Amino acid sequence: MRIKNEIEYVIRILLYLTKYGNNRIVASNEISDAEAIPHLFSLRILKKLEKRGLVTIFKGARGGYKLTRPGSKITLRDAVESIEPIICIKDCINEPESCPLRRGNCAVNRAFSQIQNDFISKLEAVDFQTLADETYGD
Repeated sequence: MRIKNEIEYVIRILLYLTKYGNNRIVASNEISDAEAIPHLFSLRILKKLEKRGLVTIFKGARGGYKLTRPGSKITLRDAVESIEPIICIKDCINEPESCPLRRGNCAVNRAFSQIQNDFISKLEAVDFQTLADETYGD
């Protein structure tokens, strides 16, 4: 399993906004340039972040983006779910009937279910203010 580039870009955008956007509106090209993200791709990601309620878009000549809440209140889970709304490492965890062997809640299902729950808990435990402080040296 591999985290998509799109999720990595979400993380970089949220980190940047946490560090440099607390008291100001940040232009999309500033984010793109600073985080080495193709500009059009960053715009699509920022739109998804707006739909998830993580950023506010300000239009116009002085427009840009700002977090809707402090980075300390945004977790890695929020970032991942802005791209993958349902975190599911194996279909049979959320849909036991999808098992081609009709085993449903088997030992493998239970093991992956626990791993998924642990993964989600770990994502919830990491907030963007902590990441920004560690990344940018504050």
